[in-house]
Amino acid sequence: MKTKIVIIILLTILLIIFVLQNTEMVIINFFFWDISIPRALLIFVCFAMGLVIGLLIPSSQQKSAVETEE
Repeated sequence: MKTKIVIIILLTILLIIFVLQNTEMVIINFFFWDISIPRALLIFVCFAMGLVIGLLIPSSQQKSAVETEE
């Protein structure tokens, strides 16, 4: 249990360092919208979208493979 807490603390410290180093505002142009957000937030949103897409796509492929076996 102690190892898990140490890992969580280390990852939290790394996350704080990452956010503090990437506070610069970036402008995103999407169609007719111009959105200004911190770079760290942009990277987090892209990561979260990739994670969700990565979780959804393999699950649909596994379901189709199971259906063909039956």
